[in-house]
Amino acid sequence: MFVPGSELENLANSGMNVNKFLASVLDYISDDSNGSSGGTGLEDARSVLGPLTIEWKSITSLVNALGRSLLGYLEERGESELSTIYRGLIRAQSQLFDTYLEEERNRREDVWRHQKEIDRFPDTIATTLDPATLMKEGMARLKLLTGAKEACFFKVEPEGKLVHQIEEGLTGDESRELKISGEAARRIIEEGEPYCEEAERARFCVKGLKPDAQYVLLVPLVVRGRTTAAALLCGGNGSSFKPESMEIAASFASRLAVAMENAELHSREQRKIKETVALLEIARAINSTLDIQEILDKMVQMTVDLCGVVMCVVYLLDEERGRFVPGAYYGFIEDALWEEERDQGIGIYALGQEYLSTLRGGDPVIIPSEQDNLFLPPELMYEHGVDMVLMFPLSSRERMTGIFAIFYPKKPEDLEQSEIEVVRAIAAQASLAIENAALYEDIERSYFSTVSALAKAIEVKDPYTHGHSERVTEYALLIAEAMRLDERERQKLKYAATLHDIGKIGIAGRVLNKPGSLTDEEYTHVKTHPLLGDSIVEPVEFLQGPRPIILHHHERFDGTGYPDGLKGRRIPLCARILAVADAFEAMRSDRPYRRALPLEIAKTELMKNSGSQFDPQVVETFLHILECHEGDPVNG
Repeated sequence: MFVPGSELENLANSGMNVNKFLASVLDYISDDSNGSSGGTGLEDARSVLGPLTIEWKSITSLVNALGRSLLGYLEERGESELSTIYRGLIRAQSQLFDTYLEEERNRREDVWRHQKEIDRFPDTIATTLDPATLMKEGMARLKLLTGAKEACFFKVEPEGKLVHQIEEGLTGDESRELKISGEAARRIIEEGEPYCEEAERARFCVKGLKPDAQYVLLVPLVVRGRTTAAALLCGGNGSSFKPESMEIAASFASRLAVAMENAELHSREQRKIKETVALLEIARAINSTLDIQEILDKMVQMTVDLCGVVMCVVYLLDEERGRFVPGAYYGFIEDALWEEERDQGIGIYALGQEYLSTLRGGDPVIIPSEQDNLFLPPELMYEHGVDMVLMFPLSSRERMTGIFAIFYPKKPEDLEQSEIEVVRAIAAQASLAIENAALYEDIERSYFSTVSALAKAIEVKDPYTHGHSERVTEYALLIAEAMRLDERERQKLKYAATLHDIGKIGIAGRVLNKPGSLTDEEYTHVKTHPLLGDSIVEPVEFLQGPRPIILHHHERFDGTGYPDGLKGRRIPLCARILAVADAFEAMRSDRPYRRALPLEIAKTELMKNSGSQFDPQVVETFLHILECHEGDPVNG
């Protein structure tokens, strides 16, 4: 139909049906030269030209090329007919130019309209600073703005690799792994320039494209001169992406890049705040309680919540058994399995010499899924998506005391260094808690040895009270636990119960061991022992907490007791508990002047004196304990 030429060949290669265009213009000219004005030739030509965005010089080239193509046809025509045909060509050129101007105006209006949409982004989703939401919303907008069939988001990893994140445009069960490499990746990452190519040619460096993809456009997201991400757009309408679509995509990508950077910064700051608060909470827990179990329980729960893992377990080293035994956990294990696991634990050398040496050196160990059956049954790990276990050593006084194990639902290569550092900080806090507990146990053991020595000094003077303090302590702690006293209160009560009769050192032995009833004078002398006991423990700093309990354990609930005649709840609670424990143990033991009372009589005496000598709530609690134990749990 036409004489080959560079203009026509270029336009034909761009997707234009040049033959149809030339035939349409020829029909128009023929109709015009025959005096007919009802032909549809030029409309057909416009329909071919319309979808294309070409310059005016290309339209001129088209008309000139048409003239050359018609040379043979024109040689057979007369001068007047030639004049008519040329006038037709000029009119065709003019009307086609009008078409070009209309298309150009429409294109500019589209760009302007889309730019307004771009300018409103991300204000239209300003309620979120979540990177994932921005990614998803951004790809949906890009699809809409460019007419792409599919839009995918890729993130540039620190090692310079494009990693597929999300995509818009997949339906049903479609799923694949998209990879960008080679020239496309180089142009995006190193040069920060778009990459546009036919899908068939692009498949060499864009792996995983859908079969019906015809054109590919990769747009970089650049922040401060650095490519941080990229958007992959796939078209399948038979033509390449128009220049205005590429312009719109680049403009939108620029706005999206800034929005994503802000969201990432916000996300990182929020995470740091969350991490700092969690570490402060753990530090506060360590300082607020002496109960190591309470600290570890809180620590593993906060680790799961903070790190988004499926489970966290603290394994403590049992040197006698040669095993790491679970001390605290939070996660998917059921209680029954946990108890079984608690009994079994992990053999020290089951970890292997390499892992064990690394842990003993103070460094973390990552155990991949194919080896994580050291911890739990493989089917259970698989069911809950555990892909690896990160372990940090716990140490005290330069000695390994346990393992802090985190169960992750991700591959080792996906674990970020920042996550490891957070767990390292938590594990350091756990080590500190364990060391503090060990130090406290040492101090407590030393203190209690001192206290026990003082108590034995009493028993030497009054052999009938041998073992009295130990039994009173057991009764008192049973009541304290049932009444839910905290660890510090129970500790004070423990010392006070052990030393409650220490003042009897100052009471004459003939009075303490008298087989008959005491005279008024002797009884007055005995009643001084709480004051004597208080004066003995006054100089001892670590016994300042138990002092009021020792001083007031002979006060009566009705206010008729000694030494200060305190009444009701003005008497310290621990002193009210000790009063019940002391009286019950005395009734249940032999004395110089009588034999031990049977259990039922002792219980009756407690009930009879409830509200007068004893706190009714304490009596009720103690009687419930005896009922639950079906007898005397200490002196049965």
